[in-house]
Amino acid sequence: MYLALRESIVKGEFYPGFRLLVLDIANALKISQAPVREAMERLKQEGLLDSKHNKGSFVSEIKQDELEELYELRELIEWNAIKRSIPLLEPADYDQLNEICEKMIYAAGQDDLFKFIELDMDFHGFFFAKSGNRSIMRLWDQITVKMKRFLAITNKIYFPNLISIAESHLPLIEVLKTGDEILIEQKFIRHMNEVWWRMNNKKEDTQAGR
Repeated sequence: MYLALRESIVKGEFYPGFRLLVLDIANALKISQAPVREAMERLKQEGLLDSKHNKGSFVSEIKQDELEELYELRELIEWNAIKRSIPLLEPADYDQLNEICEKMIYAAGQDDLFKFIELDMDFHGFFFAKSGNRSIMRLWDQITVKMKRFLAITNKIYFPNLISIAESHLPLIEVLKTGDEILIEQKFIRHMNEVWWRMNNKKEDTQAGR
């Protein structure tokens, strides 16, 4: 129940502001209200649902300032994980990262956006697992839920196609092989912030009437 509701929110099937009623969901699925309430409480804790007094639960809005803070946090913790991983990388790790990229390209070809985003997060999550810092890994797990929801909306708006996003990960694997920490940081930080650059460019073009 929890996973199904979360997936619907992340995919955008339940759009921001959509009202979720426990009774309606329970009746539609022919189950008791208890597991629905439990699932919705977990979603509130993750920030995917907001509760409004005497009105019920609503899918939370995607706020610009919150996303900016999220990506600032991501940049800090992801670069920390990558830096810790660099001296630990082995040939099998590069094979694993290449395999994820191949699966991303396949999912992109199938236009399977949700699977594509899962694999995208797997690629970046690899470094958190490799770094061995469990506290940072838990923090990454928490923010990926909101990131998946954001990417589900922005990937098709700000990029020409999903394959271009998948292929943008391949140079990251190559730069890792250099062992050059400064160059690796530049490439990864630019990659992490690519969506913001595209969003800002689009805003500027709109304001300029282009």
